Amino acid sequence: MTYLRLLVDMRPGESILDVGCGCGLMALYLKDYLAETGSYAGVDLHSPSINWCSKHIGSRRSNFQFRHIDVKSLAYNTRGKLSADDFTLPYESASFDVILFKSVFTHLRPAEVENYLKEASRLLTADGRCLATFFLLNQEQELLGVRAANGLKFTFGDEQWRYVYEHSPESACAYSEGFILSLLQKYDLTLARPAYYGGWSGRENGLSFQDLLVIKRV
Repeated sequence: MTYLRLLVDMRPGESILDVGCGCGLMALYLKDYLAETGSYAGVDLHSPSINWCSKHIGSRRSNFQFRHIDVKSLAYNTRGKLSADDFTLPYESASFDVILFKSVFTHLRPAEVENYLKEASRLLTADGRCLATFFLLNQEQELLGVRAANGLKFTFGDEQWRYVYEHSPESACAYSEGFILSLLQKYDLTLARPAYYGGWSGRENGLSFQDLLVIKRV
């Protein structure tokens, strides 16, 4: 929650979308922070987590809602009926002031990343902000990798995206920073401020383990 307050200036009366909310960690932090005029929506493909959140958080906070999205993931939801390549999140356009993708894009293939960035553009209000985490591949990270400083080795893939495990790409995915920036431009998004690179690459001043991007509409 600290990153949401410091990096995207989240305020108590705003509407928050947490994509990949899991077992409700962020919701637990926010339940006593958001005002009655604010709202929280959490979605995840793991139905037991959504059921727990609905029972223990949503039932006690009318402005907190949780939805299961049955999106297929070879690593996390093999029986899912929907494709993340073209899935539309179940909310009206321009519904959210803040959108969070915490450890989501690090588990998605390229077409899925593109679709969710497209969705972020659709769902953000005019002055909305999106906080997203990535493993970004760039020149400095590559130089650190030559010195064996990278905390993860993205051995497989191509120039656009790489992954740690050959037979389970979704377990940990990294993307060319240039590719991500091109997708932002394609969907009328841009960086609200320079990237906060994470410690995974071997940078000594990493703000967190993963790289953080604060995104806004153009």
